[in-house]
Amino acid sequence: MSHAHPFSHQEMQERLRRIREEMASLGVDALITSNHANVRYASGFRGEPRTLLLTQDGAVLYTSFRSLPWAEAQTEPVAAGLELSTTEPPVDDMVRRLAGRKLSIGVDVALSHAGFLAMEARFSGHRLISADAIERVRRIKSAAEIELLEHSQRLNESIFSAVLPKIALGMSERMVQGLMLEEMAKREAVDGYSFTPIVAVGGNAWEIHHLPDDTRIQRDDMLLLDLGVFRHGYASDMTRTVCVGTADSRMREVYEAVRTAQEAAIAAMEPGVGTHEVDRAAREVITRAGHGRSFTHGLGHSIGLETHDPGLNLSPFTANEVLAPGMAFTVEPGIYLENGFGVRTEDIVIVSDEGRTNLTQQPKELLELNL
Repeated sequence: MSHAHPFSHQEMQERLRRIREEMASLGVDALITSNHANVRYASGFRGEPRTLLLTQDGAVLYTSFRSLPWAEAQTEPVAAGLELSTTEPPVDDMVRRLAGRKLSIGVDVALSHAGFLAMEARFSGHRLISADAIERVRRIKSAAEIELLEHSQRLNESIFSAVLPKIALGMSERMVQGLMLEEMAKREAVDGYSFTPIVAVGGNAWEIHHLPDDTRIQRDDMLLLDLGVFRHGYASDMTRTVCVGTADSRMREVYEAVRTAQEAAIAAMEPGVGTHEVDRAAREVITRAGHGRSFTHGLGHSIGLETHDPGLNLSPFTANEVLAPGMAFTVEPGIYLENGFGVRTEDIVIVSDEGRTNLTQQPKELLELNL
């Protein structure tokens, strides 16, 4: 597996076949996307500018002449069926290519309302619809994608393990975040961080996605660490909560409730089970422990080329989807006590034919840093 082409010709061709099959099922004749993950998934191109036009019998990738050498190298596995174009603006060329008959044209679901209206005006002879054909295909990861997710997670865990011994009393959250970023930068295999690392001391964990500030670590504080990196474009994501000192009985009780909830949810994950059922397995454990009101977010999200891959969530607040082999999720229950502390434990789990595979190897016993 080379750096230029992490996926085989066969895999890339199979992706395009599945995307076109999904387009047909959605009644889409042509698909236009500028989403970085969708373009990379369908063509291999990871640069910019980027717009991809897909039809049932062809594909055109629009970029600039400056990016053309990289586009040629990165899209080599699909070169036989992909035309590269430096036409500016791309929409002029797409209008010309799609003229002659009324088509259903799919555009990015995340396109703004103003953007949709502008596209609709340019393709006035056609029917424009928001279409998630590529996102739907991305839900099911191939064996090669799962291998990259695992590599990404191993890198992430090595960073976590390297940071722990450097944490000291009196450090600010920002300083700990800096240690994470420093360790990420040391590893050439890391493309970059998959989200800004979260560091939350004590009550700051009440803010689920807390932005690290100058709050300083005191003895016996609970410290929540949430970090992730990209490897060949594939994200990792892991949260661990440690005690900087000695945990009291309440901290241990909350920590064990979260760990037991995660174990129950992971055990429930298998093909044919609904996402709501998996979320409920964790939520019931936390509710029985008396902390139901303190678990305020969904259990997890799909992960892949984006840290939050679109369309799939382990959550009661989104559509109930049936699990299938190849789906990849974070599983991250949490309990957050206002003006107290927060605990979250997060792993990456793959749904498999046999049930599930946990890609995360980092131990989940409560770790006490004796400083």
